[in-house]
Amino acid sequence: MADGSPVFLMLSSAATEAGSQYWRKTTGRDLANMLHAAQYLEETQRAFLSYYKIPSVHSWTVPQSPTEKKLVKSWTWAGSTSEYSFEPKESAKALDVRSVVDFNPLQLEYLDSSHLPVPTQKALIAEAGHITPFLIGFGFSREAPDGAGTLPVLGKAYFLPCIAAVTQAKTRFEVIRAGIRQLPNIFSWPNILSSLPLLEECLASKPRDCVSFLRFTLYYHFSLTDWENGARYLATDFVTPDKARLKTYLRCLGTSFDDIWDYFTLGGLIPDMGDVKDRYRQFLNLLGGIETANRRKLTTIYFSLDNKYQFPAPRVAFCVRKFAANDALVAQGLDGWLQRFGWDDANRSIEDLVRHSLRVFFAFCPFLVI
Repeated sequence: MADGSPVFLMLSSAATEAGSQYWRKTTGRDLANMLHAAQYLEETQRAFLSYYKIPSVHSWTVPQSPTEKKLVKSWTWAGSTSEYSFEPKESAKALDVRSVVDFNPLQLEYLDSSHLPVPTQKALIAEAGHITPFLIGFGFSREAPDGAGTLPVLGKAYFLPCIAAVTQAKTRFEVIRAGIRQLPNIFSWPNILSSLPLLEECLASKPRDCVSFLRFTLYYHFSLTDWENGARYLATDFVTPDKARLKTYLRCLGTSFDDIWDYFTLGGLIPDMGDVKDRYRQFLNLLGGIETANRRKLTTIYFSLDNKYQFPAPRVAFCVRKFAANDALVAQGLDGWLQRFGWDDANRSIEDLVRHSLRVFFAFCPFLVI
């Protein structure tokens, strides 16, 4: 695949900082090609890429050379320090680009348990299964904002409850729930407080011990024994409180479509979902169907809580390796689904877009979120 971004090539030719070569060959090139393929303005591309190529900015997300050993991270299943995505929207044909990076080498002073002896802290990290306290995400805006030094991105933060759960001997969902209820002025947002009990009610109805989940520990290296410990993140955007969403990411321990749909609708507690059920079923069928032999990864659902709505707004992240033999079939299935509902770009398929953006196509798509 040739580098398709003129902005990236220009910045690369001028890059002399120590450490910038690895950035050029990995995350910088991928993001540049994605922004170019999604037809972002060159001014927008330049504004972000000029910032992101500075070694001091990305030194905590990537090794400085391909041979430098990095500790296992938590965002991607392969342990990568970053993840990228295209986001089609029903309201527009143009695709948006997003990225998430792991904001960490191991810096014990930033942990809530930093007052504990270092061996104890390391033991907590080992039990939690990763070293990351939080992740930083970027949603790329199409127009560069006014003002010098302002980046064309919407910042996002993903807080992981795992280390706190181990420290406090609580489930991961209990940590997230307590975090939401302890937010300053949370009582000023009654719809958030009325949505949270729906999550609690659904989880309370689940079995405390789930035998069907235990077989997944052979692949995950987790020791989770109930649904509440399937909580993955609490995420929010860098916006004013009146526009804020609190997104709670939860793994679904069930593997059938009915199990996933039941969790997606919180056991029927979220109203007016019947009309879209068949749309989701068609999505999975076009990916190859839900019954496959490769079922090591669980489906993740996130519920967005905000003060505009009385009910959580769900979205589901399907691990596509469960449904299709390879990524080409996934891309073709996604294209077929978008075409069926008139959401596709008639000039370019998702498969073609990704093939010409990323260096490694066969590993492009661990999850699809709808």
